[in-house]
Amino acid sequence: MTTIRRYQPRDAAAVRRLNDRVLRAAGTDPADIPHPDDIEDVQGAYLDTGGEFLVAERNGGVVGIGGLRVDGTEGELFRMRVALDCQRQGVGTDLLAALEDAARKRGVEVLRAQTAQRQSAAVSFYPDNGYEHVGTSTRGDEYTLIHFRKEL
Repeated sequence: MTTIRRYQPRDAAAVRRLNDRVLRAAGTDPADIPHPDDIEDVQGAYLDTGGEFLVAERNGGVVGIGGLRVDGTEGELFRMRVALDCQRQGVGTDLLAALEDAARKRGVEVLRAQTAQRQSAAVSFYPDNGYEHVGTSTRGDEYTLIHFRKEL
């Protein structure tokens, strides 16, 4: 059984490990991700600023993570990650639903997300959950980012 709960400081090391493992499996060097400081200071980057950061826990271990930042009536999802052996089991969908609920409670009307094109599971995940593809951008020569949007 998977439990979705709010991040706690004791989760810090497990969150970093999961983030790095999932990115590497998708062919992305975690050091190449823009603005990585948030994963090192979840409390300051998400919780202290009015956002949210959730973990999915199974059998005492962190198997999923996801963050929400809020700016007025707009929100953005960050660091949506699910352990490889837990993907396609509803963990990401449950995390996303909990983050969308948190966004609604904060008055968010539009939620955005972006992912690297090479993260194929995420590229299909967002449309499967009602997000509209609204554009692409490039970051240097290495990354094509896919942008998504959903009205809540």
